[in-house]
Amino acid sequence: MQQDVRALVDRVYAARRDDSPDEAHALATDALELARGAHDPELLVRALMAKGQCHRDEGDFEDAERLYVEAANLCRREEIDPLVVAHVIRHLGDVTAELGRFGLAKTHYEEALDLYRDIENLPPATLANAIRPLARLYDVLDEHAEAVEYWREALELYETAHVRSGIRECNRRLNGAA
Repeated sequence: MQQDVRALVDRVYAARRDDSPDEAHALATDALELARGAHDPELLVRALMAKGQCHRDEGDFEDAERLYVEAANLCRREEIDPLVVAHVIRHLGDVTAELGRFGLAKTHYEEALDLYRDIENLPPATLANAIRPLARLYDVLDEHAEAVEYWREALELYETAHVRSGIRECNRRLNGAA
């Protein structure tokens, strides 16, 4: 059953990449149903995230938030891979920000960033991707000194990882363009 859930979750992300939202939703629903019966907390978290992503793609942030909250609560109760936990909390921050609850989003982003920073040998681009949403949020909150600090850190990490799109975004933000 675990292999089935993993395969379905992989297919969800493939369907999302192929711009097939209906297929992605159906696969995510199947994965979630199977995962709920698998008695594997990390597998359930991954299925919840996949379904949450489908809702995010449609702009249905309330349902996405519900799924991410369930995943985050599960992460706090169970022993889950720290990278998975960090991703869950960061995505929860994303949907919370989309819902306009910026203070709560900031709390989620900061928690996620702390989790990412505690992971040994984390690829620089992964850390930069965790810093970027917090920098954006500080811009939204007109806390520009904090935003600049995070944009600079993300820029250094993207340069280390040779991620051109990240470098361009950071430079745009640091030069005052949104």
